[in-house]
Amino acid sequence: MFGLELDETDYKILEILRRDARTPFTDVGRDLEISDATVHVRVKKMMDEGIIKRYTIVVDEEALGTNVCGFVLINVRPGSLEEVANQLVENEDVSAIYEIHGPNDLIVKVGAGDLNEMRDLMLKIREIPNVATSELTTIFKVWKEKNA
Repeated sequence: MFGLELDETDYKILEILRRDARTPFTDVGRDLEISDATVHVRVKKMMDEGIIKRYTIVVDEEALGTNVCGFVLINVRPGSLEEVANQLVENEDVSAIYEIHGPNDLIVKVGAGDLNEMRDLMLKIREIPNVATSELTTIFKVWKEKNA
């Protein structure tokens, strides 16, 4: 799939940057006993090949007022998947949308300030044309979540 063959050093660079994408290349190089220029060149190659897609941050959603999170399982009417997904993309309370195969067509990660807001969000999702069924599974506690 990718033209670039990764070696052990590349994987170590990725591991360090996954923990903290702000880690200076000089620190990465010092930890791996290579120059920061070497780190820069390797990271640039991984970016050019699409292995590193973007740098991001992890936000404490609760600190920003998102106290209730969950996954919505959605079944859409045949031929309407893209239309429904595009409408969900526009909703700021939707943080991720996954197309799946099985009894449901989409899994959507959502967040709200409280249960009343979550209820309102669910009503909005159910009102999207061609949403056949939806089911909310609430997240009580996150044990592990990798950066997207």
